[in-house]
Amino acid sequence: MNGNDRIKASAEDREKYIKAWQEMMITIWHEKITRLHVLDTTHLFSGINGAVIGSGGSVQTIMHKFLEYGIYQDCGTGRGYKKGNGGNLEFLDPLNSKRARVGKHQQASGKETRYGDHRKPREWFSRSYFASVMVLKEQIAYMYAEEFTGIVIDAISSADTGKSTSMRSYLWGHHRRRH
Repeated sequence: MNGNDRIKASAEDREKYIKAWQEMMITIWHEKITRLHVLDTTHLFSGINGAVIGSGGSVQTIMHKFLEYGIYQDCGTGRGYKKGNGGNLEFLDPLNSKRARVGKHQQASGKETRYGDHRKPREWFSRSYFASVMVLKEQIAYMYAEEFTGIVIDAISSADTGKSTSMRSYLWGHHRRRH
């Protein structure tokens, strides 16, 4: 494969890939939110946005924003689940059977739940994000490797190596032919 046949990755290629990755993550999260029914008020779904900060340079930041309660949905936690409460959650207490017999409780969002029901994680964010970050890492590493390889091949190809192949002759001038 000569220098003209190889694939050359560039900063522009990386920038396009990063922008497409950022947009794809939002699409993936929207699909997961819909599939897992994390749609009580649709605020989480409609509040997801992202941006790529910095361009043309070697450092870029990918930023995603969404409502904080999305993390609680992902983890299956939320109001009543507090750090340091020792696991004593009043609304889950089986001794609180009077409430359990009464039936349902209406949340602020309007959703009705039964007393004593545990929240379950709806992993719309963490799994897909981790897997996608690993793919992004591998792809960017590959693109940098392609660009670096292209630079080295171009430098070697453009060097005047027809007269000598030693580094010494390249640095100190070409050997003079003896007659």
